[in-house]
Amino acid sequence: MIEQALRQVDIEHEFSLVFQPVIDLRSWRTVAFEALARWNSPELGDVPPGQFIPIAERIGLINRLTTHLLSKALLIASDWPRHICLSFNLSAHDCASDEIAGQIIEIIKASHFDARRLDLEITETAIMQDVVKVQHTIDRFCRLGCGVALDDFGTGYSSLSQLLSLALTKIKIDRTFITGIDENPTSYKIVKSLVALSSDMQLECIAEGVETREELEALISLGCFFVQGYYFSQPMHHSHIDNWLKDN
Repeated sequence: MIEQALRQVDIEHEFSLVFQPVIDLRSWRTVAFEALARWNSPELGDVPPGQFIPIAERIGLINRLTTHLLSKALLIASDWPRHICLSFNLSAHDCASDEIAGQIIEIIKASHFDARRLDLEITETAIMQDVVKVQHTIDRFCRLGCGVALDDFGTGYSSLSQLLSLALTKIKIDRTFITGIDENPTSYKIVKSLVALSSDMQLECIAEGVETREELEALISLGCFFVQGYYFSQPMHHSHIDNWLKDN
């Protein structure tokens, strides 16, 4: 049913974006927003990204989604204060195609949004499909000035040496390691190692999925100072961002 709905989808009217803030715990201020795709289907209602994205990839729709939503995100972010950055997720298909990477670069250039304020997030799974091809794509984004974040770090099975040979600027620790970190010694040790690794590699480290004060305090004790999650805010409509920044 999802596949059938996607084959007839009106991307312009059915897909939208919400934005979740990223907080710097050293200043307790918002430093970025991650753009997250949402789909409201006339037939199916709200469909979670975890359901529609793999199908969109399989039927060849994901690149149209990426280019449309990136253009929309850059337009929205152009009104933000200059110290606020934008994070945007790319799919495995986006990273494996020179043509799509070129389209992404042209969209960024045409937006006149400062590429140094844009982080493109790539999953470990996407990278390991074709390390050489993705390395080339990452290099193109970096030459433009974009940051490149490794999303969901720690959930794959790839070689650390391969990952760390890439021109990354950030690591995002997956929420599975953050949930209950204050009560789970194994998660605590894993996150401690990832924070130390990112520090040694001079990469920013962002913890996703922070939901409790106890999790937050555990991250502070480990020296992880960039966080996002429902403890601070659920993803919001772009019309709420101005008030969020004024209040925070």
